[in-house]
Amino acid sequence: MYVLGISRVHDSAAALVRDGEIIAFAEEERFTRVKHDGRLPAKAIEFCLRQGGITLGDVDHVAYYWTRWSEPLHAAKVFARYFPSTLEVFRNENGDDGGRAAGLLNTARTGGGKGVDDYHVGGALLAHVRRSFTLERDIKEAVGHTGPTKFRVHLIDHHRAHAGSAYYICPWDEAAVLTLDGIGSDGTSTLLAHGRGNRIHDLRRIKFPHSLGAMYAAVTGYLGFYPTRDEGKVMGLAPFGNDTYVEAFRDLVHLDPDGGFELNLSWFRHHTTGKHQLSKKFLDTFGPARPRTRVTAENPVPQHYQDIAYALQVTLEEAGLHLARWLQRRTGSTRLAVAGGVALNSVMNGRILLETPFEEFFAQPAAADDGCALGSALEVTVGKHNLPRPRTGFTYTGPEFTEAELEQALRDAGVAYERVDDIAAHTAAKLADGLIVGWVQGRMECGPRALGNRSLLADPRDPQSKTRMNEKVKHREAFRPFAPSCLAERAGEFFASGYPSPVMLLVFDVLEHQRGVVPAITHVDGTARVQTVSEDDNALYHRLITHFDRLTGVPMVVNTSFNDNDEPIVATPEDAVRCYLKTDVDALALGPFWTEKPRMEDEQA
Repeated sequence: MYVLGISRVHDSAAALVRDGEIIAFAEEERFTRVKHDGRLPAKAIEFCLRQGGITLGDVDHVAYYWTRWSEPLHAAKVFARYFPSTLEVFRNENGDDGGRAAGLLNTARTGGGKGVDDYHVGGALLAHVRRSFTLERDIKEAVGHTGPTKFRVHLIDHHRAHAGSAYYICPWDEAAVLTLDGIGSDGTSTLLAHGRGNRIHDLRRIKFPHSLGAMYAAVTGYLGFYPTRDEGKVMGLAPFGNDTYVEAFRDLVHLDPDGGFELNLSWFRHHTTGKHQLSKKFLDTFGPARPRTRVTAENPVPQHYQDIAYALQVTLEEAGLHLARWLQRRTGSTRLAVAGGVALNSVMNGRILLETPFEEFFAQPAAADDGCALGSALEVTVGKHNLPRPRTGFTYTGPEFTEAELEQALRDAGVAYERVDDIAAHTAAKLADGLIVGWVQGRMECGPRALGNRSLLADPRDPQSKTRMNEKVKHREAFRPFAPSCLAERAGEFFASGYPSPVMLLVFDVLEHQRGVVPAITHVDGTARVQTVSEDDNALYHRLITHFDRLTGVPMVVNTSFNDNDEPIVATPEDAVRCYLKTDVDALALGPFWTEKPRMEDEQA
């Protein structure tokens, strides 16, 4: 039985599951090269079908990550509950940018304009309902299928898709399940559930406008970044702040004694405008928003906004701990599976693991809406048809390329290259020599974190690795940290916890006596977002780090996604070569092939 899962609107993706086995899963942005592409994932669908060796006519079920009538019904309740303030939706403000957003008909037809908040709320609701009716036709047109089809369309509750994306692939037969985001198809922002066997049982839903994701996104916009896209930047900025506003921010979220929460809506406007906006009270209390200008050495984020970021992050962490502790008491489970866009907050995740009674933790690598494509497919495969749950093969799910295709990309670019016998050992030696290396191997990983198959690698011992990577390669803000990929069996020697973190969604303290050893991966607060690498996870990557350890005595490398700042992670060999040539990456390991730029000292010799 073939099930095709689809998500869209932002971070669109497609997944193909066959009888409980994940055949393919990838984000649309990797193929279109449009970051956070939210259109129908036509190219991702084509990839999934190609990877499965089938056509659309062979698909039995299509699972879509959004239901039909529950969203407008909930929206009507919110409109009535907060009337007349909700009349603001008719002003149709374009988020923090001001001005007018895309009109009703344009939004209903296309989903909105180019900006994050460039949509008409009513039009967006109409667009979601319309898509649920036209999905079968839209998919056929997108992939150019003119023959017969047999698939049945399933509209899946958004948070059930999130929950399924985590629980159905976790290694346990029982676990508590926590999903957190901005808003789901029935208004849910937080789902607390219990997974047992092949079923997920809802325990509690917290609904919009009471949303941790909406809170974090609105303040992200206030800080001069793009809401729903740049929350990771705010998480990285927070440790530079002080606790100036922590007490004041506690009034933003009221934690209920019975384990829930409510936002104090006097600080917000998302419930009255449908956009990521804050109230006059917030602006009067904390000052005007930071202009949305690029952060540079000459234009740093002022300390005031760093302090706001710190307070926001602490507020989220305290709410996350509160929810997790209630869920643990309610289920009695010692295992937790998480998903949803807020679950990408790895600092919160690390605290939940270390500071609650949960002893085991599982995060979906594609925790945001992209993962809902897989979760929707699994809700049909496992939840509805009781087929086996996939326990492996959920990380490296994208395209891979033959040696001939890899070599052709190098030839077409006209770069000198060689084929080396042991690319892992060769790359490790070059990293130890101070090079920044693009590393492209095997199948592309899913999710926003490079996990060792589409990565940029560097020496964690060199304090200049971080600066050079940010300024010359990634062209991004200097405050953003880089992650370590560490041998799983050695992680406890460098971090406060050696708990497995294969998808880089847990932050731990770097042990104090090791911080000077690995300064490139140690953030300003002494933490690191850890990826542990085992031989079972990724044998070639594990071998590279093992060779680096033998050369240096340090069992880790710096790992960041292989892309420039404003583009998606590279997918194809052509993407990799292009990014290598236009940035200051020193060398590229493309499968078994090696190419390296001349160094200044070499040219002067």
